[in-house]
Amino acid sequence: MNKPLEGVKVVDLTYFVAGPGTARILGDWGADVIKVEPSFGDPGRKLGANMTAPVIDREINPVYTTYNANKRGLCINLKDPEGLKIMDDLLKTANVFVSSYRTGALKRLGLDYETLHAKHPHLIWAQINGFGDYGPAKDNAGFDTVAFWARSGAMADLVEKDTSPVNPPIGFGDATTACSLSGGICAALYYQQKTGKGQKVMVSLLSQAIWSASTEMATTQYEDVYPKTRKNATSAVINSFKCKDGQWVFVSILEHERYFPVLCDLLGRPDLKNDKFLTTLEAKKNAPELIAILDEEFIKYTQDEVVEMLTKADIANERIQHFADVWKDAQALENNYVADFKHRNGTVTKLALTPIKFENIELNPIKDAPLIGEDSEEILKEIGYSEETIKAYLEKGTIVVNK
Repeated sequence: MNKPLEGVKVVDLTYFVAGPGTARILGDWGADVIKVEPSFGDPGRKLGANMTAPVIDREINPVYTTYNANKRGLCINLKDPEGLKIMDDLLKTANVFVSSYRTGALKRLGLDYETLHAKHPHLIWAQINGFGDYGPAKDNAGFDTVAFWARSGAMADLVEKDTSPVNPPIGFGDATTACSLSGGICAALYYQQKTGKGQKVMVSLLSQAIWSASTEMATTQYEDVYPKTRKNATSAVINSFKCKDGQWVFVSILEHERYFPVLCDLLGRPDLKNDKFLTTLEAKKNAPELIAILDEEFIKYTQDEVVEMLTKADIANERIQHFADVWKDAQALENNYVADFKHRNGTVTKLALTPIKFENIELNPIKDAPLIGEDSEEILKEIGYSEETIKAYLEKGTIVVNK
């Protein structure tokens, strides 16, 4: 088991998906991640109910576990000055502080970058927010549905032309943004190791969405128009096609002159190798006509037949799957992109795993997401608090254990 961040301590003051997902990635890579929550817990604990997933913390909570596994739990009342002192003592010993709280809330708690950098110059201060630190939307609530999907253009443009906007899948943009922030934190850890100094690391859901659509940011300035229709796609052979069994395949021929003649022969249509379709530019110019012809050819075959035929010819293609297909997909299972996870009540769910592997694809042990304050006493003892003080804090409600 390769854990390159072993020995790194991360204080995780995040909620919902993007921030927790960042810390989960760092925990998978070996960091000691301490999840700090208020007594009522991260509201992300109840997120799965929106998608009919179970949300019973002491038994089974697969959505919450996905983003909060491999962490320890500390519950502090940050509105109590003694709770803030506990947080400060924790940060003295930490390498990284990561938060998805809005900047205004962090300032009110004295946990903003300027305050913490002055007190703990070694500390990496990392934040994920909706829209960035500047501009008219900087203080807006920024879930991935609004910041990643709606504002970026993805919601309107990643659909078949003349249909409604995408109804975005919850957490999709969050999980992508979490990967970027975890990478930025690792770059800052390298700098910290060289110099002993921390720094501010920032990412927003909007910035991630814009980078994810970086090709479109360039091309739409040069007459490229979205949304598109498969009936007049950018390329007739970078497109989806319906098969005889009602299933769909996606064909992706990027080298038109090389592979289009091969496709014509496979489909029994050598007549299509003519001046109207044979070059990239001519095929693009005549895309609607060519797509209509190819539609009539692909519908003669089942999805399995198309995939076998194209794969043997080394033409890039894939079945168009549903999310519900992927957790049963042999490719995902054999690479440990999805794996069985046993919840506290013994129920087994196949959960997506964080994407980056080191040296091999073996699974690191996955510890269930902590209950609220599950490890509060242990963590306070580690940073020097006596049993008497911890008991007093428990009685007062400054900390909570295993609520």
